[in-house]
Amino acid sequence: MNDSAPSKRAGWLAPAALAVALLSLALNGVLLYQLRTPERLLGPAIGRVLTRLEAQDGVIRYQVRIPARTPLHFDIPIDERYQVRLNTTLPIDTNITLPVNTPFGSRTVNVPVKANIPIRTNIPIHLRDTFRLRTQTQGEIVVPLEIPISDLPLDALRQAVNP
Repeated sequence: MNDSAPSKRAGWLAPAALAVALLSLALNGVLLYQLRTPERLLGPAIGRVLTRLEAQDGVIRYQVRIPARTPLHFDIPIDERYQVRLNTTLPIDTNITLPVNTPFGSRTVNVPVKANIPIRTNIPIHLRDTFRLRTQTQGEIVVPLEIPISDLPLDALRQAVNP
């Protein structure tokens, strides 16, 4: 009879373990269902953080360090239009030789030309080229960056995380 007493006491252990396993399985199912759309959970929290950031005049500060002897390769496109105002006088001082046919024969006549021609106009100039820069840094360059939080596209980020 002593052998049956411990087995009667342990008889509740198997159903309790089964109940705990089923409860754990159900909670895992609820958690997985919630994690299917994490933006639904994170959206309100991120929205509150973005609202607080907008209310402050915060600045993101960072220093970009470019080590010495770093190769720099830039292609800088240039596409500019200019108006050049031309206001000048063109002096002409020359002799022109004109052939003249007369009843007495053909003759050449030298005609002196002296004139000043005023030129007043706007000249449009369209400059389009690509400036290629190939060099390397001589020493370390530190570029400080300051980005005001008000300049960041916080509205677009807020819309991206809202379901």
